[in-house]
Amino acid sequence: MRKSRFPFALVAMPLALGLAGPSASAVAGPDAACANGKPALLVRVVGLKRPTGTLKLALYGSNPSVYLKKQGRLRRVAVPVRGNGPIDVCIAVPQPGRYAVAIHHDLNGNGDKDRHDGGGFSNNPRLSITSMRPSFAKTGVTVGQDPARIAVRLLYVKGLSVGPAAS
Repeated sequence: MRKSRFPFALVAMPLALGLAGPSASAVAGPDAACANGKPALLVRVVGLKRPTGTLKLALYGSNPSVYLKKQGRLRRVAVPVRGNGPIDVCIAVPQPGRYAVAIHHDLNGNGDKDRHDGGGFSNNPRLSITSMRPSFAKTGVTVGQDPARIAVRLLYVKGLSVGPAAS
């Protein structure tokens, strides 16, 4: 995992928060924001096309001028994919407020965004081949003093459409 300039939390607490199922993957990291009840997003990523590559999660604040731009990222987390089941990732947020998460499933782990890679956003907005960048209004999630739990279903390009891997 590449070192980030930002201190971030990468912790999975599926058992403590009651999210674990028999196929859930647990991810550990340096901060226990979800376990300690601090402001954070506990993201359950579902719908992996294959159990390979890397998941990259980016956290954005509510500033529309930098939303989905590199300079607008508040945190970045990279997690290796090691199974077919859901992956739970905890991302600490700076303070209570509205945030959005964008996820890239780099299937071959080459660091590039390829046509076969998948992705998703908080609130699972509808995407199309011509509209792959939803607004913050569609993806923003409110985080209070405690962790907010969300699920993101990954989508993949299928010919001229975009949809879940298993549909």
